[in-house]
Parts: sequence; structure tokens; C-alpha cells
Amino acid sequence: MKRSRLKLFKTTSLTISLIAILLIILSIGIAAYIGVSDVSNSVTNKVSNGASYDSLNQIKSDYSNLSKQYDTLDKQLGSSPDVNVKSTFNNGVVKLSEANHTIESIDSDISKGESEDIVNEEINKAKDELKQAHDIYNQIAGGNVAKSNTTK
Repeated sequence: MKRSRLKLFKTTSLTISLIAILLIILSIGIAAYIGVSDVSNSVTNKVSNGASYDSLNQIKSDYSNLSKQYDTLDKQLGSSPDVNVKSTFNNGVVKLSEANHTIESIDSDISKGESEDIVNEEINKAKDELKQAHDIYNQIAGGNVAKSNTTK
């Protein structure tokens, strides 16, 4: 009887040890999967943020150039331009200001780690505002209004 108890104890002990080893291996596997998944998501987010930063830098450059054009145009218009021209110019400045606000919002969203969809939506909004401001600039500068006012 003693031998059968000893054999039963050995079998039970061995079974418990094997189950413990399997649970440890399973836990390590799950932890490794979670770790790899987090690293993969982090790399994906950094890559998409890189593309967003590239777009943001391009928009900032476009904004800077257009802002300089508006400053030059303001000097060309002088102190007393036509009321309609000044009104149109002010609308362009407002659009430029809105674009600047959107650019700051994009920078903040990227820093906070907002989703790519939200950042892309803001980027498209900024591009549209810059396009509207550029169209207004072209309307004023292309109409030779600024040139005619400098000759007066």
C-alpha cells in the first residue's frame, strides 16, 4: 500500500509541476504578444506622425510665404487704398489668421497623439484656408489694384 501511495504522490506531483510549467510558458507567451503588439503600434504611430509632421512643415512653409506676400501687399496698398480692396484684403488676412490657428491646432493634435483621421482632417482644413487666402491675394494682386494705388 505504501508503494501505491508513493507512486500516486509522484504522479500527482509530476502532473502539478507540468501544469505549472505550462502556465508559466503560456504567461510568458501572452506577455510577449502584448509587448510585440505595443511596440508594433508605437512604430506605426511614429511613422504616421512622421508623415503628419512632413505635411505640417509644408503647410507652415506655405503659410510663411503667403504671410510675407500679404505683408508686401499691405505696404503696396498704402495707407488709403480703395475701400473694396481694403475689405477684400482684410478678408484675406482673416483667412490667413484662421489658417495659422488651424496650423497650431495640428501641431497640438500631433503632439497629443490624436488619431491620423483627425490630424488629416485638420491638415485638409488648413490647406483649404491657405488656398482661400492665396486666391484672395491673387484677386487683389492680379487685378493690378495694388500697382495702381502705388502710383497715386
